Amino acid sequence: MRRDKPSVLRGVVTGIAAGFAATLVMDQFQKLMSAGEKELDKQKKLADQESPRLIPQEQAQKEQDVAHQEGSTEKVARKIAEATGATLADEDKKKAGQAVHYAFGTLMGVVYAVSAELIPEVTTGAGTAYGTLLFLSADEVAVPAFQLSPPPTEADPKDHLEHWASHVVYGGALELTRSLIRRLM
Repeated sequence: MRRDKPSVLRGVVTGIAAGFAATLVMDQFQKLMSAGEKELDKQKKLADQESPRLIPQEQAQKEQDVAHQEGSTEKVARKIAEATGATLADEDKKKAGQAVHYAFGTLMGVVYAVSAELIPEVTTGAGTAYGTLLFLSADEVAVPAFQLSPPPTEADPKDHLEHWASHVVYGGALELTRSLIRRLM
């Protein structure tokens, strides 16, 4: 049972901080997974007797190809810029995409924290259920529906797992941060 009454304002404040922090944790998790995947790819190629001199070149080419693809958050940033009559320079797209990612993650943190204030059951699974819900509703439904990514049926199953894992990490970090901040308030 709660000691104090639910507060929407407290939910907003904790949600902003927790949403931003959880997005940062998710971002770092994705970088870690990417580095691990790169190392695994290198080890597979070495096991297949590929030349150790060619592997860094192939990986650099792969990274360059990925860097030239416009991600969903970069598409949103570009569309926002276009709606305001501006044009995003190529070197600004990544930063603008990150800003969109952090803004969305922070907003979803507010939604979660306010919901947790009003309906404590929202915190089921220490935030991981919310992370899964966010993955399904945003990554698997909304993003493709707005043509910001290809349909889920065209994605590699491994990509689905990586994105789901990232959102589970986000949800867990969100609840941990929210509950810690809430104790201080």
